[in-house]
Amino acid sequence: MIDERVRLYEQSPVLEVAGDTIRPGGLALTDHALEFCALPIGARLLDVGCGPAASIEHLRVKHHLNTVGLDPSRQLLQAGRRRNSTLPLLQAYGQCLPIANNQLDAVLAECSLSVVDEIDRALAEFWRVLRSRGYLILSDIYARNSTGVAALQQLPIDSCLCGARPQSEIIDRVEKHGFKIKLWEDHTRALNQFAAQLIWSNGSLQQFWYRAASQTAAMEIQTAIVQAKPGYYVLIARK
Repeated sequence: MIDERVRLYEQSPVLEVAGDTIRPGGLALTDHALEFCALPIGARLLDVGCGPAASIEHLRVKHHLNTVGLDPSRQLLQAGRRRNSTLPLLQAYGQCLPIANNQLDAVLAECSLSVVDEIDRALAEFWRVLRSRGYLILSDIYARNSTGVAALQQLPIDSCLCGARPQSEIIDRVEKHGFKIKLWEDHTRALNQFAAQLIWSNGSLQQFWYRAASQTAAMEIQTAIVQAKPGYYVLIARK
């Protein structure tokens, strides 16, 4: 049942390592993507799956963007409001955006599209709220071995891992909704560095999964990871 699933992105063993960004690559990878887009000062950007809002604060201060954050997790949004009560944060889902048509210059979804229940509906929403020539910026986990996808989907956790798809499927889905792909980059090194941090903090990946999920799930999760060979990507597309 859904209420028995562990929301990995809310668990302390993850937050201890990832901090407030809760994803491989952190703010450096966000900056890298934004350099490609070259958005003007004051551009309107929506961060879907903003978590504790570290990226929102960063985008507003460093890049001078008019940024709004959205996340379904009340716990993570509360953390964001504690860090800065003035940040514009909304509790909502990516597949049902509380935003009018053609309002945004960019939609950013970092390690969040993979946790959306209805990916195609979310992509349709991203298209709807973007202005003409607006940017879609995705960074997320993908499956380098497609035969391991089914095992990831059956894991008893809510995380980017469970929604990982092969590169070809991700690109096909984005293009199906009218977007034109401008960039695909592999950043699996950032994922490997993230895994190394988990090992350093917990002694082993197995011990991390014990702490974050359960001893029962740990072996199942590790087996699925070996099969799927997860990687990490940045994709940028335009409406």
